Amino acid sequence: MKQPDYGDISLRLRAIEDELAIRNLVARFTDAVNERDRDAFRQVWTENAIWENGPPRPHAAEGVDAIVDMFDRLLASRVLFIQRTHSGIIDFTGADTATARFIERERGRGSEDYYENLAVYQDVLVRTPVGWRFKRRYYNYRFLDVSAFPGEVIPIMGKLNVAGEGKLP
Repeated sequence: MKQPDYGDISLRLRAIEDELAIRNLVARFTDAVNERDRDAFRQVWTENAIWENGPPRPHAAEGVDAIVDMFDRLLASRVLFIQRTHSGIIDFTGADTATARFIERERGRGSEDYYENLAVYQDVLVRTPVGWRFKRRYYNYRFLDVSAFPGEVIPIMGKLNVAGEGKLP
């Protein structure tokens, strides 16, 4: 594990910026999933990225178009799907590369099926001309419960754009 040389202030500042950018990338991934925003979801990947979900529900896609198609397929049958990203660690493996692990909790509901789990994303990230992006994400299930749970599903109501404009209830 190679960490930046923290003796130089410019290197320290860059390390902070890079870590914040990666954490923001992870948050944008989660937001895109929760908002079912396929365009935002597309933006977090490199063109030749790999996205894998391990057992007991394995899925895999390579290339950003295949990844977005997998995203659509996985969410198509869910009337509810919420992903919550918890703490994570980031290790810089070079000036423009990093690995990370983030803890996930998800809850989903289809018309007649239920889904709640805990998992860990294992990530490989690269700096691109437009910022940090996922080169690979591997979803490692740690717990899965498919028991029914009560509650009412409330539809997504809208969101604001970066200018603070948009449609809200």
